[in-house]
Amino acid sequence: MKHILICSLFAALLFVQPGGRAAESPGLKVLETRKIWPGEPHSAFTDLERFQGKWYCAFRVGKGHAGKGDHGQIRVIVSDDGKSWRAAALLQTKGVDLRDAKLSVTPGGELLLNSCEYRVDNDNADVRNNTSVTYLSRNGTDWSTATQIADKGYWLWQTSWRGDTGYALGYQWGNRDATRFYRTTDGVEYTLHVDHLRPPGDRSNEHAMFFDATGRAHMLLRRDNAQSKTGGYALFGLAEAPYTDWEWRRLNITLGGPSMIQLPDGRVIACVRRYAGENHRNWGSQWTELGWIDTQTAKYTPAAKLPSGGDSSYAGLVWHKRMLWVSYYSSHEGSTSIYLAKVRIDGTD
Repeated sequence: MKHILICSLFAALLFVQPGGRAAESPGLKVLETRKIWPGEPHSAFTDLERFQGKWYCAFRVGKGHAGKGDHGQIRVIVSDDGKSWRAAALLQTKGVDLRDAKLSVTPGGELLLNSCEYRVDNDNADVRNNTSVTYLSRNGTDWSTATQIADKGYWLWQTSWRGDTGYALGYQWGNRDATRFYRTTDGVEYTLHVDHLRPPGDRSNEHAMFFDATGRAHMLLRRDNAQSKTGGYALFGLAEAPYTDWEWRRLNITLGGPSMIQLPDGRVIACVRRYAGENHRNWGSQWTELGWIDTQTAKYTPAAKLPSGGDSSYAGLVWHKRMLWVSYYSSHEGSTSIYLAKVRIDGTD
């Protein structure tokens, strides 16, 4: 990389009301939160998309968060109004854990679902026990068979589109930690664009990305360097087209399950998993939170804590009719279920 800049920033102040609920920042109001898919043993890792005038939410269903013999499936549900939901599809691959569904719409007008086949029964330091896949649908109900994409062992998190080209960050994990940045035009063929977007050993993995009106790419990147001097603080990256040269700055928090969107007025809001004391190993002190990101300073400021706790987060974000719609999962009410929140943000069109 020509430009790599790591900045140390002070931790953001978390505004807390009595009872531990984070206060909403001025001008932001969580209008409602509803459970939209209960009843499964464990439903998690969501994404949300508007497609052909309907809402689509995709997520993994399984026995638990992960584990041997837990061969997760991807469930797709659909709604006309965001209130009443029905099953649209169930995707599965025999003998593997299908995880981390991410939705987008291709330039050809198809609904694209990124996922990963995780050979959970061979869970060890071998980074080749997962294969990234995509599915395509013209109507949200009938889906293609899985297409294996990119390089084996690289977990592609999602596809973000700029015009006719989609970009996706893939990461290895285990003893051969590394990242690769891919591009595609159809959601089927993914070509290597940049090798080692972050240095091997940096423990970079999940990401969120958007392109602003000028075409610049902005990336929020999770890191799990818990043993390093800088801890697992997330990174915020910026690149001009053709997105081969990235500048990185260290965010002021650790996070999981990053999701991020730019609002019509230019402000950037994220939805992430937060950790009390920045300790990501303690399930009992985690929650799902909306927060503002200053793209100039790489500073995160909490905005609102969604009803959540324990195993939670991994949100989908859609701006629709002057409202932020947020899908996420949580286990604060017992079973791990899927939720949908509607958030009003003043000053946006």
